[in-house]
Amino acid sequence: MQTWEQIINTALLGTDKRTLAISEWPPELAAVAAQLQASVTDREDLFLQTAALAFNYRQCGAKPLQKEGLSITKAQLEEKQYCSPLALQTLKDIFDSESISLLQFWLQLCEAKGRIVTPEFVPELLNLGIPQKKLQNLVAACCGKRGEWLARFNPEWNFSTATTDTELWQTGSIEQRKGVLEELRKTDATTAREWVLQTWAQEDAATKVEFLLILANNVNEGDIAFLESLSKEKSKKVRDLALWLLKQIPGSPIVQQYQQVLQKTVTIGKKGLQIKLPAGLDESIFKTGIDKLSNSKEFTDEEFIVMQLMQSVPPLFWENRLNSTPDLIIRTMQKDATNKKFLPALVQAVVAFKDQRWATAFMQNSQVFYIDIIPLLPVKEQEFYSIKFIDQFAENIIEHAIKREDTWSIDLTRAIFIHTARSVYQYNRSFYSRYIHCIPVGIVTELEKCAPPEEYLATTWRNTGEYITRLLELKKQTIQSFND
Repeated sequence: MQTWEQIINTALLGTDKRTLAISEWPPELAAVAAQLQASVTDREDLFLQTAALAFNYRQCGAKPLQKEGLSITKAQLEEKQYCSPLALQTLKDIFDSESISLLQFWLQLCEAKGRIVTPEFVPELLNLGIPQKKLQNLVAACCGKRGEWLARFNPEWNFSTATTDTELWQTGSIEQRKGVLEELRKTDATTAREWVLQTWAQEDAATKVEFLLILANNVNEGDIAFLESLSKEKSKKVRDLALWLLKQIPGSPIVQQYQQVLQKTVTIGKKGLQIKLPAGLDESIFKTGIDKLSNSKEFTDEEFIVMQLMQSVPPLFWENRLNSTPDLIIRTMQKDATNKKFLPALVQAVVAFKDQRWATAFMQNSQVFYIDIIPLLPVKEQEFYSIKFIDQFAENIIEHAIKREDTWSIDLTRAIFIHTARSVYQYNRSFYSRYIHCIPVGIVTELEKCAPPEEYLATTWRNTGEYITRLLELKKQTIQSFND
């Protein structure tokens, strides 16, 4: 409607510089506009009344643009069942809650059950998928054939048009490609690496870094040849990251080289472990990120080199080299002041090589609590030590807990809430909304017990508790709606 554009121009320029002439009005409104101009003398008042007239006329509807030769096919018939009325009502409530974590939880259950939303939900879900890139694959799956069809009419919805992982990898956005690669790496590390190899030459440096970080989740000996080939990459970030990954593969040449040096460096004497670098040390190790000079007063240059090497060899090496067990090695090293200094390096190796046996041995024998070991422990042990040490390492323990994909126990949740309830600015409502998928529904009856003794904090916690309760009710309702 051209008249509406002229009204907008008048509003921008001002009524003293521009007015609407009768000739500019549509024939259907010209008579009414003439009456207004005859009866209203104030320019601003006349403008507002004519704008209101045009607005109401415009709201009555307009004929769509016609284009010859354009044909639109119907959406294909759906192959999956629609969600239950309870599930759809829950989805509406989740929209109102604005909790992306709950929305993801709902979509995951919907996809797992092989269900789809009814057509009226498709546009809103597609719109939500535009900024929430990690949800795009789930949104596409839950919108079914109707979503795939509708996406053709809006380029921003085109994430829903690819239906298989292979298609997403070949034609999807960078976030979609990262998503399918991450999932594939968990179940088929070899194929995931082959996918990366197929497109590697076409990727930019930033994308290469992203893909290497995903391969790090399940790095293995099959990756060695590919990672070694990256030593010629132009990007220093890519080269450094490839080297870092090689240092996490026990069978890689660089780790084997470090082990050969340590084999000659560590001996067993009357005073326990004796550590001394051999004469004629292979200088090539200093080209792999090992520094020659100590950056700490605690270590001599020689000790500093040994410490760096220890960080980069699997803990199993020490069992074979010393013909001993993890428990005994840890206890022995703690008895000697020099050996004790190297325990943190050994802990870093445990974390780098994800050695669960050594992680448990450290928890049971170490005089020091090493927080980074917690994710390597079985879930029950993770929670036991998290609860035990949360007063000393609250932020670190919460950071590890929110990275878990499973639901916390009631006891761990209570311990976390007792801490977060006292830090209302750091752990506000958005924190609980973001990680509601980790919070068990059963904690509802425990919320009052988590309140701080200070009244001003307790009042804030009660308000927060009401919010958490609403989110948990939606979570419970989501679970119920997909348990048919």
